[in-house]
Amino acid sequence: MPATWTWVIVGLVAVPVLLYGFSKTAMPVAGVLAGPVLAVVLGPTVATGFMVPLLILGDLFGLFYFRQHGDWRLIRRLVPGVLLGFLLTAVLFKLLDTHTLGRIIGLLILASVALEVWRQRTESIDDELEPMTNKAAIVFFGTLAGMTTMAANAGGTAMTLYLVKMRVSMLAFMGTATWFFFIINLLKVPIIGGLGFITRETLMADLFFAPLIVIGAFIGIFTFRRMNERLFVSIALSLSTVAALWLIIHG
Repeated sequence: MPATWTWVIVGLVAVPVLLYGFSKTAMPVAGVLAGPVLAVVLGPTVATGFMVPLLILGDLFGLFYFRQHGDWRLIRRLVPGVLLGFLLTAVLFKLLDTHTLGRIIGLLILASVALEVWRQRTESIDDELEPMTNKAAIVFFGTLAGMTTMAANAGGTAMTLYLVKMRVSMLAFMGTATWFFFIINLLKVPIIGGLGFITRETLMADLFFAPLIVIGAFIGIFTFRRMNERLFVSIALSLSTVAALWLIIHG
């Protein structure tokens, strides 16, 4: 953690934390850009130990509002690909540097967004878009979710694209994503704890910044209740594009 918490550092940490809270009750992909900012300010390992407890707190707020809307069938279909993504990332870490891997993931996400936008624009306005049924495509998005979660803390982007392609309602989208990331973040705790990333100092900092997760979550639910399905999907795809470009440029 920083030797001295200046007001500048507090502000640079506060904004991403607030964004994480917002993402848990309004739009999962909204928190994707928060991770890189915290990594720059605190350092990658410290940021990881600092983030996970706060993410779990945000997940609990998301579950309070959306837990009954989770679609476990969609989560189960994603699990094999996620596990494959974890394994593939572990292998690629030995072959590629982090920046190169991040850029590859960014390109895959950007291509997926482009294909989805193309599909929506080529369908007739009166036609209802059908959910994705191709098993290989589902495994691909599961793998992408696993890779982005492990390599770039950007799992919200892949999960967003998956749920958009499954044509779920806004409530099912939030419920399914919330359960998925709650489980993923719980699984991260023993791993990052075992690596020594969670320390007394990071936990004390979590206590200080935790109110911002709460504030962000309330802002998120206020925003979510005022969005319609079309606006929700448009924002999700736009933020996914921003996240992909960030990964391509910065790795």
